[in-house]
Amino acid sequence: MLKNLLYAILLGVGMAACLADRDDAASGITSEEAIATEVTSEDAIPVPNPAEFLIAKGRVGSIRIGMPIDEMRQLKLPGLQLKDTTLRLEGQNYTAHVLSSDISPSGLVIEQQCEPTCQVWRLSIRDDDYKTAQGIGIGSKFSEVQQHYPIDYTAQGEAGFVAVSKAAGFSFVLDKDQLNKIQRNNLKPEDILANTLVKGILVY
Repeated sequence: MLKNLLYAILLGVGMAACLADRDDAASGITSEEAIATEVTSEDAIPVPNPAEFLIAKGRVGSIRIGMPIDEMRQLKLPGLQLKDTTLRLEGQNYTAHVLSSDISPSGLVIEQQCEPTCQVWRLSIRDDDYKTAQGIGIGSKFSEVQQHYPIDYTAQGEAGFVAVSKAAGFSFVLDKDQLNKIQRNNLKPEDILANTLVKGILVY
């Protein structure tokens, strides 16, 4: 009697295993693949939305000029981390924020103004993953910039030597090592060599 009972139990277990294998086979998934899928889904690292790397007039991704800092902190941006930092401009320290990811560690620097509430004042591109819709970003040539954006003037500022496009709301920080050091303060857009590289972009 006991022997028959044990046999029935073992038979039931064996049939259940066969049915499970048959279901996996019918769905085209092996036991090893099912385990791998489960592990992968649990350990998956969030990937940033490509739209968050788009530079546009008055904004970069979801971060826009004039956005309240409290609203910015509430944004859900998978794969991106927001951290506070301190910038020193014109001899004074200012609170700012850095939005970065594993693929773009230099990220986006978000500067603020607090009058009286804190809002996004300026965005500084530090990583070459960020591009405009025309593909302009860090590493682009000045000639490529001019093809898409009218340059009103060039000047030396606290961020470096910049080429300013008022219509776009961008300042392109140029590689100072490619500029004439003696005439740098008097250089006009037509004086900048075509292959001068963009080292940063300011959105304001």
